[in-house]
Amino acid sequence: MTSPEQASAERRVPPPDDAAHLDGLLMHELSAVNYHLGQYVLRYYDADAGRGDPVSVADEQALIDSMTAAAEAIRARVERRKRQEDERR
Repeated sequence: MTSPEQASAERRVPPPDDAAHLDGLLMHELSAVNYHLGQYVLRYYDADAGRGDPVSVADEQALIDSMTAAAEAIRARVERRKRQEDERR
């Protein structure tokens, strides 16, 4: 059985916002891609200057996969926002 205090607290907690959650995941994904892209550029220049090994094919493929997933997540966000705008009209 729920106590009056628990019932009151449950009424104050808003329902989960799927859009905000998805946007948060997107921002996390974009931050990770940004970091890896920066590392890729720095490693490329280090290798070009003879200060390090070139970026491996596996690392390049992983970067491509991350960038593709991020692009798809942005596309999904745009489509979701378009649907929301259409529903408001």
